[in-house]
Amino acid sequence: MIIQFFLTALLAGLGALIAIQRITSRFVRLTMLLMIGGGIVFVWVPDETTAIAEALGVGRGADLLLYVWVILTLGLLLVLYLKVIRMGRKITLLTRAIALANARTPESRDHASRDRHGLAEHGK
Repeated sequence: MIIQFFLTALLAGLGALIAIQRITSRFVRLTMLLMIGGGIVFVWVPDETTAIAEALGVGRGADLLLYVWVILTLGLLLVLYLKVIRMGRKITLLTRAIALANARTPESRDHASRDRHGLAEHGK
């Protein structure tokens, strides 16, 4: 019984954090809140998890939750990996654009070099 209160408080706190942040889209927040709500229901009515598991051909509700957790974690890892790859490509494109924007021609380099050495003032 104590674990149910602990898990409910933990899930409710996580739900509050998800609800107040504005980084993700409303759809993602709503989906996460629905999953947390489902988690709270399963904490308080674990027999339903077992019934769903048996209907899906899994022996126990805990096993079903573990399988779902693994699948969701792998999906999240894939999404994060793809985002890192996409960010790397964007950084490469931005770096190239900055390099091209700041590129100097050989003539401008010679002129800048003369200015630094004070040669431009003497007309040399």
